[in-house]
Amino acid sequence: MPDLIAGMKEGLIVDQVLGAGQSNQLAGEFSVNLDLGYKVKNGEIVGRVKNTMVAGSIFEAFKRLVDLGASPEWVGGSAYLPCLLFDQLSVKSKK
Repeated sequence: MPDLIAGMKEGLIVDQVLGAGQSNQLAGEFSVNLDLGYKVKNGEIVGRVKNTMVAGSIFEAFKRLVDLGASPEWVGGSAYLPCLLFDQLSVKSKK
């Protein structure tokens, strides 16, 4: 993941989410609250984010896939995936 972070001007690392099972999986729609996420600015992690939600269509998101991490990891015990870098997703947050 460090290689993906280094190239980010501004972004969000989504590490853990809550409520993924509540999304409309058949339509590819997702809306998840971040359980653990980090703010990235100029290639560095600058803090943790709270009260943040990421939503959208998985089909549209994959059209905006920019890069993949080099080292896949087990996610939720059922999927072996690399880190994914998207150039844009819908993010909502409380101040």
